[in-house]
Amino acid sequence: MSSQFSKGQKWAFGAGSFAQWFINTAFNIWVFYYYFTVVGLDIRWYVLAAVIWTIWNAFNDPFIGYLSDRTNTRFGRRKPYIMIGTIPMLILEIILWLPPTNNQLTIFLYLLLMLVCYDTFYTMIALPFDSLFPELYTSVKERSEVNTIKQLLAVLGLLAAALVPGFIVSDTAFSYFLNGIVTSIIVGISLIIALKWGVKERKEFKMDYQQSFKFFEGLKYTLKNKGFVLYTIIFFLYEYVILLLATLVQIFGKEILNASNFETSIITGVLYLMGAVSVILWRWLDIKIGSRKGLALSVVAYFIASVPLMFVTEYLIAVVIALFMGIGFGGMIYYIYLIIADVVDEDELNTGTRHEGAFFGITNFFMRLSMIASIFTIGLVFVQSDWEVYDPLIDVTFGLRFLFIVVPGIALGVLLLCLYFYPFSKSRVDEIKEKLYDLHKEKNRKVGSN
Repeated sequence: MSSQFSKGQKWAFGAGSFAQWFINTAFNIWVFYYYFTVVGLDIRWYVLAAVIWTIWNAFNDPFIGYLSDRTNTRFGRRKPYIMIGTIPMLILEIILWLPPTNNQLTIFLYLLLMLVCYDTFYTMIALPFDSLFPELYTSVKERSEVNTIKQLLAVLGLLAAALVPGFIVSDTAFSYFLNGIVTSIIVGISLIIALKWGVKERKEFKMDYQQSFKFFEGLKYTLKNKGFVLYTIIFFLYEYVILLLATLVQIFGKEILNASNFETSIITGVLYLMGAVSVILWRWLDIKIGSRKGLALSVVAYFIASVPLMFVTEYLIAVVIALFMGIGFGGMIYYIYLIIADVVDEDELNTGTRHEGAFFGITNFFMRLSMIASIFTIGLVFVQSDWEVYDPLIDVTFGLRFLFIVVPGIALGVLLLCLYFYPFSKSRVDEIKEKLYDLHKEKNRKVGSN
């Protein structure tokens, strides 16, 4: 089966992954650190903002997914949302770093407004991009190829999120504002490339909007799908671990390793760079043993490599540990967005219609829920260690190590248990692909006859 898409289109589509991972990772790494340590917002206010933000996401993410499934324009059903969301998101990335400093309540209200607005427009970009991946690339070979491109560029986005602020950010509020400007410029260029040359829509699915679910009907339907429910738990736990690490990495570097912001960014960059290199290995394993087993191996590899951080205090040793952690990390980011495509494919066989928007709307909500779970975890440990207000004179070494290694280890153990029951073995996925090929030929014929 020949590809409908050129190499250039696939790399341009991957530029969207670079933009998503760059801006969202920079957001996750620096927002908590900035508002907690530079602005001085009490952690209780931060947790409250995150709770309200998550409640908003309970509606926002599934609703945008629902709308994109039912949209029909000359640009397609996904692309208009990316176009609308881009400029507001880039502006918010800049003004996020300009909070008033009058009092705690004012800072809290400003942060809450920024969180809600940022996430609304970010979802308008990320959710359609996520939905388009399984929709555009349906064969095992092509999906594996494009996923490799996506993850390589995603890791470059992670590297940029770790290293670019490391060169710019200091302990001054202005440095964060300047970093926001630089981030917005880089992300804006990437999204323009993706929109112009990468974001396409297949004509086979042009009429699928007519058969999409109503909003609450779609929520009910997706949550009855066993494979999707298991994936949602897996995705939640994965995001929970990633967000814990992203939120704490700068504080961990400063308090445990006595490292500067830039030195800590180097550690993160090493992990991400190794993750990018290891994607080649994980793609080979994907073809050989399938995505489910590959993800399990990557989780185990990551956790085993992270254990020495419970004891290490030397910066250079931590850099070496990050190198080995990057191998497993690369596998996790390679597989986590790949295995949900099997859920969507099987659903299309059962219903005749693709519902990426509905599925990704729910997963995006649980991704946001993982944010509040990570903040609650951090807040609980910080309060128990009498670190409600940031004070580097208080010894929180054990608390930070516990949050950085033990808690993620527990979450990854539960993830492996869910993965054991995940129903999409390699043989099952191959069977689905064969049936989809015939279904898409028939849908293409019907669209052509209209």
